[in-house]
Amino acid sequence: EKMKGLRMGCEDAYVVNRGLRTLDVRLDRHQSNAMKVASFLSKHKKIKLLYPFKKGSLNYSLWKKYYKGASGLMGLRIKSSKKNVIKFVNSLKLFGYGYSWGGFESLALHQEIKEQGDRFYLKLSKDEHLVRLHIGLEDPDDLIADIKQALRHLKWVLRNFFNQEQQ
Repeated sequence: EKMKGLRMGCEDAYVVNRGLRTLDVRLDRHQSNAMKVASFLSKHKKIKLLYPFKKGSLNYSLWKKYYKGASGLMGLRIKSSKKNVIKFVNSLKLFGYGYSWGGFESLALHQEIKEQGDRFYLKLSKDEHLVRLHIGLEDPDDLIADIKQALRHLKWVLRNFFNQEQQ
């Protein structure tokens, strides 16, 4: 009977094996870079950071119980129009666009509510959006500066929302 399915080619196996030699060093860097970016984002009153490695965040106690380290993957819960959130993501200059969370480069992605499946714990309202960030090996200060310049696309709507909330 013929074999069915995907198999790894010899060049793919070589690349995986080569990458494993520096995996621990890269993961340490992803974690330290992500913590710097998470510290910046957690101070931003207009963004709800979803990164359990950051002390005081949602599910931090569960993370601490089961894990010793973290990756560069985090979520941003943003209350704004879809158009403005997409402008925010598209204006990031150092972040690529995509799902490849295991690579060395920083990535950003606006995630549609329907793509989140049955994750009821998020409970996003119709005017809330999730942006997934993967923090790569670039200089975290450069990544923070890039995020700062992209935030200008969210300010008006968010300022309006938060001013209404305080009244």
